[in-house]
Amino acid sequence: MKIEIQNLGAIKQAKINLNKRLTVFCGPNNSGKTYTAFIIHALTKSGLKYFMSESGNTLVSDLIKNQSAVFEVEVDKIWDYRNNELKDIKESLDAIYGVSDEVVTTLFANFSITIEESKSEFAKNILQMNFENELKLNNVIVKIKKEKNTKSIQLSLQNKTVSKESIEMLSLFLNAKLYSLIGFYPFTSSHILPVERNSIYTFSKELSIQKQEFIERAQALGSKSNNRDPFHWLLRSSKRYPMPIRDGLEIAEDLFNYSKNKTEFYQFAEEIENELLQGKVTITKDGDVQFASNKAKSKKIPIHLTASIVKTLSSLIFYLKHIATKNELIIIDEPELNLHPNNQIYLTRIFAKLINKGFRLLISTHSDYIIRELNNLIMASSQNEETQKIAKKFGYQDDVKLPSDNVSAYLFNYKNDKARYVTVSPIQVDDTGFDVETIDETVEKLNDISEQLFYSIKYGVVENE
Repeated sequence: MKIEIQNLGAIKQAKINLNKRLTVFCGPNNSGKTYTAFIIHALTKSGLKYFMSESGNTLVSDLIKNQSAVFEVEVDKIWDYRNNELKDIKESLDAIYGVSDEVVTTLFANFSITIEESKSEFAKNILQMNFENELKLNNVIVKIKKEKNTKSIQLSLQNKTVSKESIEMLSLFLNAKLYSLIGFYPFTSSHILPVERNSIYTFSKELSIQKQEFIERAQALGSKSNNRDPFHWLLRSSKRYPMPIRDGLEIAEDLFNYSKNKTEFYQFAEEIENELLQGKVTITKDGDVQFASNKAKSKKIPIHLTASIVKTLSSLIFYLKHIATKNELIIIDEPELNLHPNNQIYLTRIFAKLINKGFRLLISTHSDYIIRELNNLIMASSQNEETQKIAKKFGYQDDVKLPSDNVSAYLFNYKNDKARYVTVSPIQVDDTGFDVETIDETVEKLNDISEQLFYSIKYGVVENE
């Protein structure tokens, strides 16, 4: 899926190819990388949107009656659905960024987002789609399967009996799931970890959405003009935080129930715990996050007393243990946050393992260590015999190798100091990796200064003076 974004803050235009397994955003601060990541999250997050139609009711009836059903893809309807979703994003910028309508008008006037695909191309691509997925609602599981060269999607109900409440839920959400899977293929859903992740668990009790809604309602009841629809308060409160933070808070409010589920990617969370944290992140019955060091396993300390690395990685660990689903897009803003260079490198290898397990990953980074290690993983995937010997020597196993054709990178930057708008340019990725000029220039300048200072102290002369 290739998207084009226009007039997003300082970004005049950005064309992003999301078909790669790994997408890397680079560039100086305040260049729109996070703005763009938030939009991509809104576009790709779970497709359980409120969508109801008569065909949805008929489909559910067939599914309940026969334990299976067939959904026939109608290109026109899904094309219209996708365009409506893009329109909804444009109309929901206040909720996505947690700002007022006035700020939206100031920062995002004339914003637009499109998918670079004609209707005829979309129809052809539908035939090539091949995927398996599932819908889980109220303990009801529906398996979803589509094969190439067909417009039919096979549905199979995994439950022998289904409650009336679950039937109603399926009627509301099954079509939405199917439309989303087709309309935004290859994305099934996305999970975002913003830079605020290091404080969401620490302050989730104080920032509780339910508490905020209660306060707002109490304030409204005390006002003289309390004549609004009750849904007004839900919509109003949804703007208090940007969507990624709100998503994180919703999870933080229900950690104990989430923790009852164990994903097939649990071992990756354990690897992060063992290799980076040297301890375990656990959830109490009250939904509080605790950490126990391997050096003192019996002493569990609350998250707010832990080291910064624990605060930063706990949300990723919890996601991999209890939430992650295959083929999901993981979006991480500044994965290097609070990490020593050694840990940045190790985490980069774990990212590669996740990508090779079917995940998609989008990161925004300033870290030269992460970029260099990504380049090492790309080069290690070469079939060159000598390269393979070196890769083996330094411990690069097959599960961390990243072929260059699975990677895309973009530079967000102003053309010069006087430029008003950010240019988003694709960075060439080849079998040796990719270079980020803004980081390379900074490193080279720093090295040059260091060398001159060193030679002046050591020898009293400056090299190449």
